[in-house]
Amino acid sequence: MPGIVRVEMADPRGRGRRIPIWLYRPARFTPEGRIVIVMHGLRRDASAYCEAWAPEAERHGLLVAAPEFAEEYYPGVHEYNYGDVLSGDGHPQPRSQWLFPIIDPIFDFIRHAAGVERQTFCLYGHSAGGQFVHRLVSLAWSPRIELAISANAGSYSLPRFDVDYPFGLGGTGLPPSALPGLLARPLVVLVGDRDNDPDHCNLPRHSEAMRQGPHRFARGRYYVDAARQAAAAAGVALRWRLAVAPGVGHSNAGMAPFAARLCAEFQIESPQG
Repeated sequence: MPGIVRVEMADPRGRGRRIPIWLYRPARFTPEGRIVIVMHGLRRDASAYCEAWAPEAERHGLLVAAPEFAEEYYPGVHEYNYGDVLSGDGHPQPRSQWLFPIIDPIFDFIRHAAGVERQTFCLYGHSAGGQFVHRLVSLAWSPRIELAISANAGSYSLPRFDVDYPFGLGGTGLPPSALPGLLARPLVVLVGDRDNDPDHCNLPRHSEAMRQGPHRFARGRYYVDAARQAAAAAGVALRWRLAVAPGVGHSNAGMAPFAARLCAEFQIESPQG
């Protein structure tokens, strides 16, 4: 049946954590249709994200799934925005405890719950969710991802190993030899050209984040420029790209039409490592 439904799954990493997921299935969706996993922002308001995406899902025939990572189980930026790669005191966590790899089990749960056959999905995140998505692309890529879209992130993990995580890749255990592969992954950095308020209440203000630019619009461009420089230095092609949503500020609802179109029109080229 079309419309929004709520389902719930257990975090496979244990500790009794539960993950509600809001699903929107458009009326004309088919079992082979495209799926978009939508990652919420700081407010952990997955249901609102799903509602904002519903008109676009209907327009493009997309199944939308918005998991909710509640503060109760995933407190603060370390557990969510940064993917639990480092503990709150900065110590490396075992990969088995990272949050990023949970996306594949969520996708499998969605496929079963919604009765879909497609084996791959698009991944989108806005604000804190945009931070989550671009870090996953670098550190915990899944070949099941068709396209990743990081929208209006407040800070970025630059593709540099001389900058420590979460503002670079230093200290993550990722070897520099992995750089060409991660630069070849299909990532769109989507920024609203009016997300340019240097005094926005939730804008990260760590010194490392401030070096990336005075506001989110500037930081998105800085991140892609850093990737271009890294690709040129390594002599490899860059598959990441910058996309600008004109007239949009810090708003998931404003970004959803642009992101949905990117997902709907994306053409799969070849599996990426």
